[in-house]
Amino acid sequence: MKTMTKTCAAMLAGASVALLAGSASAQTAGIATAQADAAIFSAKAFDAANQQISTTYKAQLDQAAAAQTALNTQLRTLLDTNKDGQVSQAEAAAAEAPNNAIGNQVRAAQQKAQPGIEAAQGPAIKAQAYALEQITAKYDPALRAVVNAKKISIVLAPNAIQFAPPATDITRDIIAEIDRTTPSVPIAPPANWQPQQQTVELLQQYRQLVYANAARRQQAGAPAPAAGTAPAAAAPATTPRATPQGR
Repeated sequence: MKTMTKTCAAMLAGASVALLAGSASAQTAGIATAQADAAIFSAKAFDAANQQISTTYKAQLDQAAAAQTALNTQLRTLLDTNKDGQVSQAEAAAAEAPNNAIGNQVRAAQQKAQPGIEAAQGPAIKAQAYALEQITAKYDPALRAVVNAKKISIVLAPNAIQFAPPATDITRDIIAEIDRTTPSVPIAPPANWQPQQQTVELLQQYRQLVYANAARRQQAGAPAPAAGTAPAAAAPATTPRATPQGR
């Protein structure tokens, strides 16, 4: 059973994904570390693209959000078998059982509503993938520029080493270089364009990060994001099909 969300789209415009812990941007003994996904997701061009997508596709995203809210309400009513206004873990678990009548109704409701939600979100998600793929292509040139400027010999991913001082992290330098060379990217993909597999994986990773951040904000009592924003975190939403080749 797919997880219910309060809205079908997470708010991206103006939202930042917390990925970078430190601010040091130097290298030690010719060795540095860099977090590629953080650099790509944190690029100003990606934030600007998400804001533009939220505006361009607002009507479709509002439609998807309304449909998702209606679905969530329907599912919550079905699952709340004791009618106390809440869905307990026991009620949710009972619906997961094979051939459970409530579970069958939940799955039928999802199967009926989900295609329309995904169709409404589709253009915005494809635009987001197109923007992300363009920015991803700028990562390697930015990395090489920083490596040359700082005379770095080796760059490792943070998860490839057990310990490194904060001064080895050059991720922020790479972000600055991407921002310098690519302040913005278009969001309208060419006809018949399909994202590469790496783009699909990165987009799904980004959406999961934003979803997790939004969930933490809600638990902390922060204001809920407004509807009609770029679809980054809705778990049920579909992602564009990938072309076979990678970057």
